[in-house]
Amino acid sequence: MSRKIYFAGSISGGRDDADLHARIIEQLKQYGKVLTEHVGNTTVEKDRNDLSDQEIHDRDMEWLNESDCRFCTEVSQPSLGVGYEIGRAVDLKKTILCLFRTQSGKDRKYRD
Repeated sequence: MSRKIYFAGSISGGRDDADLHARIIEQLKQYGKVLTEHVGNTTVEKDRNDLSDQEIHDRDMEWLNESDCRFCTEVSQPSLGVGYEIGRAVDLKKTILCLFRTQSGKDRKYRD
């Protein structure tokens, strides 16, 4: 049986890291099925079709529940949605892996 992995990355908060997300997703596919493969798609915002925010939320929460104790996220780009998903993953007692690129420079305000 293939593991089910939930990957989160900023969508509405900024797509600067979309290519990085796609590379991470490709690596994760070696370990199981990535339920949220669309996060690596550079046109994900345009591809939303006719889904309402509620429908996207419900779909994503279903995938998060379905994942096998695995939640992986790239957090270099701040995102309220990713923060929410991390909180839900904590509530669901999922194993969480947060990836942050120090070379992004976004950690400077926390070091000063």
